[in-house]
Amino acid sequence: MNIAVKGVKHAAPGPYLGFALQPVRLCFHLLDSPKGAKVSLEHLDDVAVHYADGSLMLEQTKSALKSNPLSDWSEDFWKAVANWIDALSANKIPSGSKFRLYVTPPHQGELAQAMSDTSTPADAAAFVELVKSKCANLKKPKACEPYLQTFLAAPADRQAAMVTQFKLLSVDANPLDPLRELLRKTVAPDLIDLLCESAIGRAKERVDALIRAEKPGVVDADAFRADFIRFIQKTNIPGLLSSFAPVPAEGEVTALLSTRPMFIRQLEIIEVSEDERVRAVSDFLRTSADKSKWAEAGLIHEGSLEDLDDNLIGRHGLICGEIADVHSDKAALLRGRLAYRRCALLQAPLDGREVPGHFVNGCFNNLADLMRLGWHPDYKLLLNGSNG
Repeated sequence: MNIAVKGVKHAAPGPYLGFALQPVRLCFHLLDSPKGAKVSLEHLDDVAVHYADGSLMLEQTKSALKSNPLSDWSEDFWKAVANWIDALSANKIPSGSKFRLYVTPPHQGELAQAMSDTSTPADAAAFVELVKSKCANLKKPKACEPYLQTFLAAPADRQAAMVTQFKLLSVDANPLDPLRELLRKTVAPDLIDLLCESAIGRAKERVDALIRAEKPGVVDADAFRADFIRFIQKTNIPGLLSSFAPVPAEGEVTALLSTRPMFIRQLEIIEVSEDERVRAVSDFLRTSADKSKWAEAGLIHEGSLEDLDDNLIGRHGLICGEIADVHSDKAALLRGRLAYRRCALLQAPLDGREVPGHFVNGCFNNLADLMRLGWHPDYKLLLNGSNG
C-alpha cells in the first residue's frame, strides 16, 4: 500500500545548520544512492534516502566524541527508536522502511547490536524479551524511560517492522572517510579533501536554498551527481583552476557590506550600483577562499599571486590612462566607474591556468582594499585617513 510521505514531527528544518555531521552524511548518500533516488535533510529524519520505488531509508546521525550513544540505556538511542515507532504508527512513513543509526567514532552497545542483528519476527520478539529482562533488573528508571516505554508498548507487528529493518553503522573513525573512498579512484590524492569539502558545501547549499524557499530539503541525487561529475572533470583539466569556494550566503555578503571595508568605500565614491557592490563582495570573498584552498592543495606556486597582482596593477594603470585620454571631458566619478567596469571584465591567467570568472574581479577588489590601486582619479586624496 502506498502511503503519503509527510514531514515527521521530530525533524526540525533549522537546527542542522549548527551540526557538521548531518551535511556530511547528506553528501555521502547523494553520491552513493542508486539511480532515481532523492536524499533529504531534516525532513523525515536527520537524513533520509527516498528510493525510486517509493521505499525509504531513515538515518539518525550521532556524534560519539563526548559520550556513547549506543549504551544500553542511552537516551539518544531510545529516542531514535521511539521516533521511528511513532512515525510507523502514524503512517508518516511506509511499512518496509529501513532504519539506520550512524555513530562516529565507533562505539558499541549490547542492545543496539542485538537489535541490529535481528532479521525475522521471531528475532524481534526475542529482542523485546531481552529488553524487558534487562529492564527488570534496573533499580530505578533511566532517563530514557519514556522513549523505552513507547517501544515496549507498541504492537508486536510494529516492533518487528522497525527492529528487523534496523542496522547499526558505527565503523567510521572520521565521517569523511566514506566520501574519500568514493573519490579516491578517480581524483588526485591532493584534491580529495578539497573535493569532499566542495561536495558537502554544494549539498548543503542546495538544501539551504530549498529551506529558504520554504520547501522540503529533498535533493535529487542524479542531478547532484551529474553536476558534481562535471565539476570534477573541470577540476582535472590541466589548464583550468576550478573554484572550490561556494557562493557566499546572502547574510555573509550583507554583513561584510555593512562594515564598509576600503574596497567598498572605493566603490561608493564612484557611486556604483548596489548590485555591483554586492557582486564585488561576493567575488572578494570567493577569491580569498580560492587563494587559500589552492595554496593549501599545492595547486599554485609560491609567489604566483604576487606576480598576478603586479600584472593587474599594470593593466589597471593602462586602462586608467586610456580613459583619461579618451574621456578627459567626463566627470571624475564617471571615469572611475569606467575603469572599474573595464577591470572587472578582464581575465588573466594564474600560473598559466585559466581562473574562474569571479577571480580577477576579486583580486582587483583586494588590491583596492589594500589601496594599491583605486578607481576615482583622486581616490588617495579622498580616502587616505578616512574613517568612512
